[in-house]
Amino acid sequence: MFECVPFNDEIISLKTATAQDDEPIMWSYAYQIGDVLIDAGCANAAHDLEGYLSDHEIKRVLVTHPHEDHCGGLSVLPDETVVYAHPSAVDQLLNPPELDDFFKFVWGQPKPIREVQPVPDQVSVGDYVLKVVDLSGHYSNMIGFLEREQGWLFSADAVPLPSKKYIAMPEEDISQMISTMERIQSMDLEVLFDGHRGPILTPEAHVQKRIDYLKTAQARAKALKEEGKSVGEIIAEMGYEGPWYLEATKGRFSIEFFIESLLRSDSGE
Repeated sequence: MFECVPFNDEIISLKTATAQDDEPIMWSYAYQIGDVLIDAGCANAAHDLEGYLSDHEIKRVLVTHPHEDHCGGLSVLPDETVVYAHPSAVDQLLNPPELDDFFKFVWGQPKPIREVQPVPDQVSVGDYVLKVVDLSGHYSNMIGFLEREQGWLFSADAVPLPSKKYIAMPEEDISQMISTMERIQSMDLEVLFDGHRGPILTPEAHVQKRIDYLKTAQARAKALKEEGKSVGEIIAEMGYEGPWYLEATKGRFSIEFFIESLLRSDSGE
C-alpha cells in the first residue's frame, strides 16, 4: 500500500505498508522535502514508491536506521540518487540480513543497494537546514533530522509507537530511549514527524506521556527485582501479556527483553 499526503507546501508524507484485507498492517512513513527523502518505507510497497519516483525527482535519501520498515524502498531509487546513513548502518544497507517469514510478510525483504555515503552533520534543502541528531535507544546510532528554525524533528522510531510499550528487541535500550525523549523535549518542537504515526502536532504531550509511562514501569520493575522477583515473576506482577503475533517473531521481540532493559542501570551495565 502507498499513500502520498502533503503536510504543507514543503513536506510530503509518503505512507507505505503491507495490505491485509485491504487495510494496512502498519504504516511506515517516509518524508519528502524538496529533492530529499527521509527514509524509504518498506519493501512490500517498493513498487508503488518506484512509480511515485518516476514523477518526483529525489536526489538524496537520508536513512535514520537500517530496519526493514525504513529502508525497504532504497533499491528502487534511481542509480544517481545518493544515499546517506550513519557509518554503523552502512553494511546492513549494502547487505540486508535475511528476514524470517513473519517480517517478510509484514514489511518485505529489503534488497541490497550499491553504495551508501556517511551522512554529513547537516543537510541543506532550499531554505531549510536539517541538522543530524542522535536518537539512540530504539536502535544504536539511530539518527534523526532537526530543522531548528521551524521546530521540525524527523524522529524515526525514537518515540515508541504505543503509549504503553511493553515488548522490545534485545538491542533496545529503554534508559537511552527515555534520555533521548527527554532531549527531544528540550528542542522546542512544533511538529514531530514520527516514523509510524505521521506528523504529531502536539509533540510535547505525546512524548511526555511515553516518558512518564516508561519511568513508572522502570521504577516498578526495579522495585520488584529488589524484592527478589525473577523476570518472569515481574512480568506477571506487572500484568504484561504478549500480543497474538509475539511467537511469530521467533524471538526478535519479547516482553522479557523489555523487562531486562528496564532493569539495566542507567549507565548501561
